[in-house]
Amino acid sequence: MTGDNGLSRLDTQSLTDVDTYVYETIATLEYTGRPATRAQIAAVTDLDDEALDESLGNLTGHKLVVRTGGGADGEPGFEPAQRGWSAAPEQGRGM
Repeated sequence: MTGDNGLSRLDTQSLTDVDTYVYETIATLEYTGRPATRAQIAAVTDLDDEALDESLGNLTGHKLVVRTGGGADGEPGFEPAQRGWSAAPEQGRGM
């Protein structure tokens, strides 16, 4: 299936429970105004390194999450690739 912007859409039912949990964690942490770092995601999810890295790989591979350079403490960050909401009502990208 292809979306209006030409990108293929992933059926979210094909995501694992872990992938869904990690995605929701990233979206929730985005409310801090900065992309979520791997360390922050790990602290919230309490996943082991292998499971977290696999999930982040799945999410970035399916283009549901993008890796950015704007995480806390200079760490690379992760944020949703597309969203139909504003991270803050008065701000378009939660900054």
